[in-house]
Amino acid sequence: MDHSYIGKPVLRFEDQRFLTGRGRYLADLSFEGLAHLVVVRALYPHAGIAAIDTGDARAMPGVLGVWTGQDVKAEGLGGIPWERQPPAPQDAPAGEPVAPGDPKIGQPQPILADDRALYLGQPVAAVVAETLAQAMDAAEAVLVEYDERPALLDPRTAEGEAPLWEQSPDNVCFRTDAGDRTATDAAFANAAHVTKISVDIERLVQNPLETRAYVGLYDPDDARFTMHATAGKPQTVGRALARDIFHLAEDRVRVITPDVGGGFGAKNPLYPEQALVLWTARQLGRPVRWMAARGEGFLSDYQGRGQAADAEAAFDPDGKFLALRVKARADLGGYLGPRGSTAGGMWRIMGTSVYHIPAIHFDVAGVHTNRMPTCPYRGAGAPEAVFVMERLLDTAARELGLTPAEIRRRNLVPAEAMPYRTPAVSTYDSGDFAAAMDKAEALADIAGFGARRAATEARGLLRGIGYGNLLEACGAGIADRADLECTADGTVFMRIGTMSNGQSHETVYAQMLAEKLGIEMDRIRLIQGDSNETPWGMGTGACRSMTVGGSALVNASDDLIEAGREAASELLEAAPQDIDYGDGAYTIRGTDRTLTLAEIAQDRPLKSSHHYTPENSTYPNGCHIAEVEVDPETGTVTLARYSMAQDVGRALNPMIVEGQLHGGVAQGVGQALLERNFHDPDSGQLLTGSFMDCALPRAHDLPIFQTEILEVPCTHTPTGVKAVGEAGPTAAPAALVNAIIDALSPYGVTELEMPATPERVFRAMREAEQKS
Repeated sequence: MDHSYIGKPVLRFEDQRFLTGRGRYLADLSFEGLAHLVVVRALYPHAGIAAIDTGDARAMPGVLGVWTGQDVKAEGLGGIPWERQPPAPQDAPAGEPVAPGDPKIGQPQPILADDRALYLGQPVAAVVAETLAQAMDAAEAVLVEYDERPALLDPRTAEGEAPLWEQSPDNVCFRTDAGDRTATDAAFANAAHVTKISVDIERLVQNPLETRAYVGLYDPDDARFTMHATAGKPQTVGRALARDIFHLAEDRVRVITPDVGGGFGAKNPLYPEQALVLWTARQLGRPVRWMAARGEGFLSDYQGRGQAADAEAAFDPDGKFLALRVKARADLGGYLGPRGSTAGGMWRIMGTSVYHIPAIHFDVAGVHTNRMPTCPYRGAGAPEAVFVMERLLDTAARELGLTPAEIRRRNLVPAEAMPYRTPAVSTYDSGDFAAAMDKAEALADIAGFGARRAATEARGLLRGIGYGNLLEACGAGIADRADLECTADGTVFMRIGTMSNGQSHETVYAQMLAEKLGIEMDRIRLIQGDSNETPWGMGTGACRSMTVGGSALVNASDDLIEAGREAASELLEAAPQDIDYGDGAYTIRGTDRTLTLAEIAQDRPLKSSHHYTPENSTYPNGCHIAEVEVDPETGTVTLARYSMAQDVGRALNPMIVEGQLHGGVAQGVGQALLERNFHDPDSGQLLTGSFMDCALPRAHDLPIFQTEILEVPCTHTPTGVKAVGEAGPTAAPAALVNAIIDALSPYGVTELEMPATPERVFRAMREAEQKS
């Protein structure tokens, strides 16, 4: 039989379950005696808490308990620690290893605020009742006496203000830099031209389709917690809950994750609500569930993006980079979140993108504000860096009299330069950036743009085109493992430390394993999302599933084949080197004596395990080109065309790769055009707390995408895969904003903040007209 599956558009196994209503999400789970938890949240972004009166709430019908920060302190529970240590300045002396959550770097967030609230929506009290309605009513009766304080809302202005934390003078939690300041300064001094821009990238509410939800249980006989969770990293969350919150051995919290309706980063970290459902379940001796209401997610979920950057580039007379200088300030919020340092740290890893820049200096700081903590969100710092770079290049092209394509092509790292060492810390192993531009421009029909613009203008509209070249650094820094077991009936179980929340793991992992073993895909079962089954797992994030989990799986399959060969050698009484393997069976070379995997498993256990440690990041890259129409009467932007060529290393399933690209671009369109996260600058109150004001893209907001997949294999992953999941939101915002500004060029518009809402676009046109 033909067992070639990799590279083919195999239909998703998951879809049969999902499309027939047989998916099982957390809201579908039932528990006897289930109680409901509601969180009382801070009404101000910065306030002292003078007193909390819970008496009326405790007396209300159905209420089982009310807890405050004083109760947390009395119980001795820990706080939410940071997990990823912030990068240090490059010339800082090497210090002693620092334990995650060390307060010297960032104070852990209490699961309920004690004497002050540092962001709007911070959990202040928890109410548990027999029904959700009773818990909601009682939460309204909890009276909190606040002492409102001035709020720091902007990372540009928070730096230097009175610190929120003693360990963060000037509200700077960490500083890092990259490159050579002296060489950069010298290049600027000798530059033929210097271009400068300032960019403020608004925070994003992540808004997965399924809101966050948790059910906590406690078994007093085993002294062990179980949490059913909408989680992308169930194992790491469980270990952190046990270790950092309850001060127990890491195996004392089991986390089970059913089907997950999207995550994008928001569902990966540790949250107060996870600790609260477990703690209150132990207090009450019954299951407790918390499920975020849709509007609550705007106040409860860690947010993404949030960065202010000043960038300047030095060019020679031909428009080639001499140097790049960036000052970036990442908005951390009131606490350093579990992985809050990730986005700011990406500048030194991929800040030069696909371009050859001889000298750089990046000055990056993580700044505390009175906003909720941030965490990695689909792209995790790459979208911010790419947006700054691509806006800088369009601005420079206009000033130098070049086209956007010309200035980019003059500065691309050539394919023959691979492996290419950047002036910071990274080495790109492979890539053909010029080929990506060639393919994208062909798809976009660049030659026909002039005619399309003329036709658009004949209808009284404006038309523009914009480029977004991108590069990401994915899959490094965290190892993971895959375990395989063949059973007596021929079924092969794979246990992998990742967790799908829409990435098609059941299908793609099965494709990989079926091809390696030479068996049918329907003989393979994926076990994921249970920390009992994969206690060593690291979950899904940073495009690690195929680059790390998939690599572990491929190597584990090789190990399984060799384990089977040793067993077949004994059973067939032949030397291992005389035994061939193919199509799920072992054969003594030159004979018809054969044993299948199943037959060996009937005789003895047939298992393998492989722990894979990535040696470097992978560097997926591409070129995206957007075309927009703008109505000058209303400022309404319509995305008319979108073309992309994306190097994924190897497309394990091209249908799924395209789906990942399309979905990612949709998220980037949302950031560029629709998703406003606006707080009143005086009060700090959220004014865009629903989809009426912070809209998500719908089908009619998107064109048919023109997509071409490039395969320039990664040189250090076993399959050659690079990743694809974060490409869309990394490139799309830059491509769209560049296209809009191109469309508005007759008005003299040169800058535009995201999201480019009709009001903002209309205002930019009018203000530019008044200046001219």
